[in-house]
Amino acid sequence: MEEYINSIPKIIYHLDEPIADPSAISLYFLSKTASKDVKVVMSGEGADEFFGGYNCYLDETDLKMYNKIPYFIRYILGKCFEVFPEFKGRNFIVRKGKRLEDGYVGVNKVFSEKEKRKILKISNYIKNEKIIKSSIDISRNECDIIKMQRVDIDNWLTRDILLKSDKMTMANSLESRTPFVDKEVFKIASELPTEYKISKHMAKVALREAAKKEIPNESYKNKKLGFPVPLREWMREAEFYNEIKKTINQEFVAEFFNQKYILKLLEKHKNHRQDNYRKIWTIYIFIKWYEQFFIEE
Repeated sequence: MEEYINSIPKIIYHLDEPIADPSAISLYFLSKTASKDVKVVMSGEGADEFFGGYNCYLDETDLKMYNKIPYFIRYILGKCFEVFPEFKGRNFIVRKGKRLEDGYVGVNKVFSEKEKRKILKISNYIKNEKIIKSSIDISRNECDIIKMQRVDIDNWLTRDILLKSDKMTMANSLESRTPFVDKEVFKIASELPTEYKISKHMAKVALREAAKKEIPNESYKNKKLGFPVPLREWMREAEFYNEIKKTINQEFVAEFFNQKYILKLLEKHKNHRQDNYRKIWTIYIFIKWYEQFFIEE
């Protein structure tokens, strides 16, 4: 763990921006290892966004019965559940109690508008609906799956996935090529009916069927997995917990954040009362980025 934690400042430096995607750590070390043997690698960025690979897209097919509940009932349920602490299923009910345009900001949303108001000291931050407005306007007459894909292509893919891949590989003198984001591949993907992207219990339908013809085993059936880093557990270890706490308590942090509230999130996570690692990590990365580029320099 110590080696990975000590690498965070270097990773932030190479990213240039406060990108709080934990997989940057994995990608950095994978690139470091690969660079010992090769100078160019192929990577799969874009496949999930173009061909419908994210598990949240499955809600539109696997949970059709819930979607048939009248919107005003789902809205009331969502508002009621929003006041409860997080538990399994809560976020789904809250999310389904809103129109996609009001609640969806991408496949890896971290903070609700309500929580942002508690955390931030500034009031002129950009709200979620404004972030996705142009994407929603373009796809307004499409189904929710297409709207989600558009939002994720415009935001998650271009502002996180591709940026992170390029910078973590180049930090190790490695070139990453991403064939799925070729314009001809996008053209094919954009013309596919949604049932060739998402079906009941299965994402990336067309891509899996194509893989089935070429891959000599049944790995094409595997459920989508991310590129996980055990941050959830690391944050409960004394060494990293104390480092985060020390970082949050710095004087300049009070200009941006409600430190007392964030420390409560950290304590609840450490004591297994809430799973707050993504929220804490997002704030921690911003602070370390700001410290590196604005305080130390």
